[in-house]
Amino acid sequence: MMAWLAYRVADLVVRILPPGLADRMCVALARIAFHAGLPARRALEGNLARLLGGQAHHAIRARARESFEHFALALSDFLRLDSIAPEVLARAVEIHGAEHLEAARATGRGVIVLSAHLGNWEWGAAWLATGGPRVHVVARPHASVQVERLFRRLRREWGVSMLPAHAPWGEAASALRRGEWVAVMADRPALRRAPGRAGVRSPSACAFASALARRTGAWVLPAVMIHLPGRRYAACFEAPLALAESRAAAGARAGAILRRYLLRYPGQWCAFEPVREALG
Repeated sequence: MMAWLAYRVADLVVRILPPGLADRMCVALARIAFHAGLPARRALEGNLARLLGGQAHHAIRARARESFEHFALALSDFLRLDSIAPEVLARAVEIHGAEHLEAARATGRGVIVLSAHLGNWEWGAAWLATGGPRVHVVARPHASVQVERLFRRLRREWGVSMLPAHAPWGEAASALRRGEWVAVMADRPALRRAPGRAGVRSPSACAFASALARRTGAWVLPAVMIHLPGRRYAACFEAPLALAESRAAAGARAGAILRRYLLRYPGQWCAFEPVREALG
């Protein structure tokens, strides 16, 4: 109930107030949540300590506070998807590595977008869906039914559907064989492999994506949506992973690519659950 109330308040703030004032209020709420000592803060600080090994506690704490504030801004922009037009979204995004995106689209094959909870992943999915094939996101439902209903509605309005994170293999493989795109977040616990292998898990989401690509012939395209100053974003695409690589090699390379972005933008990493095996 508390989660739903918090999201409901944020939604009303974004709808009623001018963007600048709404953002400041959302950031203020994020600071209150940070100082409340929530489990999400402890998990985030642990993740940042592993990522930024060797940094002092006060530096980790500062990055964690920055991540809380960034999440508030990302959430306010996500809620604004309810009221903006596709051309407004397109004007707010600049593309880095456009040649990799266009090469993936030109194949006509399914594409696995391997990303992380960095910047604004929700805007990234909506933006991709406006300019190409249908996009599916592998995601666990929110603990609050009301919050989950809100998320699903906003995603659906932009052509983004959800696949169940507890067993995504079958639906993801079918979508990829239809030439659709599937987004997998690498900074989440490992995902279950092919059906019929109960209890067997991939060593990481990166390796899961590699195995799924080898089974379906899909491309694996590492990508993130980074928040820039001035209410703008950068959609960053890296070269696709080669299917000839072993699953372990491809997973390690994908993890290294995403870790590079996390190290560059640690204050935009919203990893509010323990991440031990991801990006490995």
